[in-house]
Amino acid sequence: MRQDPPASALTLSSVLMRNENIVYTDLDDAIVMMDVDDGSYHELDPIGARIWTLLDAPRSVGEICESLLAEFDVDRQTCEADTSEFLQSGCDKGLFRVQSE
Repeated sequence: MRQDPPASALTLSSVLMRNENIVYTDLDDAIVMMDVDDGSYHELDPIGARIWTLLDAPRSVGEICESLLAEFDVDRQTCEADTSEFLQSGCDKGLFRVQSE
């Protein structure tokens, strides 16, 4: 059973990492992946794929947002809200894990 935090627990200082049991491949601008633990498949759009790429090493939500703000035409508030929501959803699905303190 996964021990992911509730949605309110993710903050800009939360450090996330990829689930090491996810196999993936690039497909045009997207990433297609499979969780080898439960056999579920997932597809990430170009922005989700960029976040996946940024998590090649553990990073905080804030660090991910700073990278996205530099690369995409988006305001800070929208970026932080959308990125946090995406990352929490990914944690709930087992794609990402919050790094232990």
